[in-house]
Amino acid sequence: MDNNNLQAEFAYSHYMNEDFVMAVQDCEAVCEHMTHHLLRMELEDRAPQAMLLRECADICGLTAKFAARNAIFARSVAELCAEICEACGAECSRHPDEMSQHCAMVCLNCARHCEAFAAMGRSGRQRSRI
Repeated sequence: MDNNNLQAEFAYSHYMNEDFVMAVQDCEAVCEHMTHHLLRMELEDRAPQAMLLRECADICGLTAKFAARNAIFARSVAELCAEICEACGAECSRHPDEMSQHCAMVCLNCARHCEAFAAMGRSGRQRSRI
């Protein structure tokens, strides 16, 4: 692949990642806010939820960085992000308060975005082996 094609592919992939990055950053922000809310309320029985929220926020931040710079392992990180977001969304959905329900919705949406983003890499790797 010549240099012009490589630059065009990078520019296109960066544009394609923009919506994905914004969705993941939104999940990170919502999880951070929800963590702060739980800590402020001092709800000790919600420790598992708080732990998952922190893990979700951290992996979302990392995933957004990897995707924004089109890193080599961006799709692998997104795969892990999907798994953590799914777990966080499931835990949040167990709690009936409005903030937890909103957080669950955002996490599960992020998990779907991450799964789709990761899958794009798998199909590309499969094609390159043929």
